[in-house]
Amino acid sequence: MSGRVGSGPWARLVASAVVRDEGSAVAERGRVLARDGVVEELDVRERRVTARVDGCEVVLSAEPVPPRIWTAMVRAARGNAPLEEAVAGKRQSVQLEHLMTIDWSAPLVPRAFEVGRACTCDAGGVCEHVAATAFAFALAIDEEPLLLLRWRGCVERAAEEDEADAEARELEFDPADEALWRAEPLPEPPPLRPLPVGAVLKRLGRSGMQVRGEELSVVLQRAYESFAESAAD
Repeated sequence: MSGRVGSGPWARLVASAVVRDEGSAVAERGRVLARDGVVEELDVRERRVTARVDGCEVVLSAEPVPPRIWTAMVRAARGNAPLEEAVAGKRQSVQLEHLMTIDWSAPLVPRAFEVGRACTCDAGGVCEHVAATAFAFALAIDEEPLLLLRWRGCVERAAEEDEADAEARELEFDPADEALWRAEPLPEPPPLRPLPVGAVLKRLGRSGMQVRGEELSVVLQRAYESFAESAAD
């Protein structure tokens, strides 16, 4: 392991945000502990990073990135291969951090005052155990950038976004798809039900028109009855 624990841009920013002053004696002792593998059981989850350091329990906490901001950032990254890899947690990206800080005022790496620090040694502020955890976390981010996204609550949201996009693509209408234009066979028509002679005339009622002094509907009724008798013969 190199003398500097955490060499990537995200890793360096995380260590700096937690420790604040990397040149202090406390920071140096923490760096040595991390380099010597004293940090154990490092666990990264949304909002919390926990570890055991020299018998002490350490917690680093931060609020997640607002969902609307991360969703917008994921969508903005589409078509830009380096940014797509960054939002997928496959690489550390200065550009992504810059965009989130400048355009959204919500940096991926939380600011120093946004990080909660706690250690069972109750030293107050940043003790060497907190510093060691920060440097160990930074090293872990160098090996797996996705861990920073997990801490900031972006991993599950990215998965949900990918699933929603996949569903949307399945529902997309493609005019070139011949299957969409292929009609199924029409069902057989039901048997015709014979209607009484003059049923339509009876439904419409009287017309109000006279033919040689008779109501038109009466004249037509006789005509329909005559036609029906002729067809039966």
